[in-house]
Amino acid sequence: MAQAQLSLNLDIKHDASLSDFSGPGWMSIIDAVRQLHVGLIGQLYLFGSPATGKSHLLSAICESFIEMNKTAICLSLNELIDTDVDVLSSLENFDVIAIDDLEVLERSSLWQEALFHLINRSREGQRQLLFAADKPASELPFQLTDLLTRLAQAPTFKVPNGHDFADRQALLQSILRRRGWQFDERIIDHLLTEGPHRIGAMMEVLNYIQPMFSNLGRSNISKAVISDALRTINEQTLAAELADISQETQLDNQAASQDQHTMSLDFNSH
Repeated sequence: MAQAQLSLNLDIKHDASLSDFSGPGWMSIIDAVRQLHVGLIGQLYLFGSPATGKSHLLSAICESFIEMNKTAICLSLNELIDTDVDVLSSLENFDVIAIDDLEVLERSSLWQEALFHLINRSREGQRQLLFAADKPASELPFQLTDLLTRLAQAPTFKVPNGHDFADRQALLQSILRRRGWQFDERIIDHLLTEGPHRIGAMMEVLNYIQPMFSNLGRSNISKAVISDALRTINEQTLAAELADISQETQLDNQAASQDQHTMSLDFNSH
């Protein structure tokens, strides 16, 4: 199994833990994961905006099953959509299959059909399936309605958007504790209050500033270094916010274009 994961470049990201999601906004999702652990449910569908922690959570869930001596695999369809669809063959041999970036299957009816058959084979073998997308299954513009029906059968949860301070604080403290990183409290406070709210963006900023302190003892951290870190947090937060605005504009344009196309079809039909 490990060799299969390596050859497909689909390794579980071991820097993920369910303890990262101990904030109040994640409680119902973590409860569902516990039900997965004991076999009360066989599927789970997560959705939410980009950079809200879906991929990190999928990796954490897979890691939790590996710790239970189960086999698990986590794959991003965004990375695979332009490769051979046969990559999905035989994945049902894993106890747990996590499928991220589900929305990109809009681009390929062939991949939609392959996923549909994988779901059927996995259910026959009583394997457990995890899905993550940017919208609920009912809103995915897939041509294969049977696939949408299968996806809609999974218990569905919207992930928190990161606006809750307690959620961000719990995740940040868990990651710092697990990585053994220690920052000045002024940096932590600034990251939590002035940094990105979306979990994925916050983690990117954290990874960006950590090298600034990797070769420094706590007693050697000067005010200048702290000031540089605070400025870097502000710069990276601004970049993340601009990226969000650009993405939202792109999505709005796509929706407007789709509406115009639909109106044109309606007009022509008359």
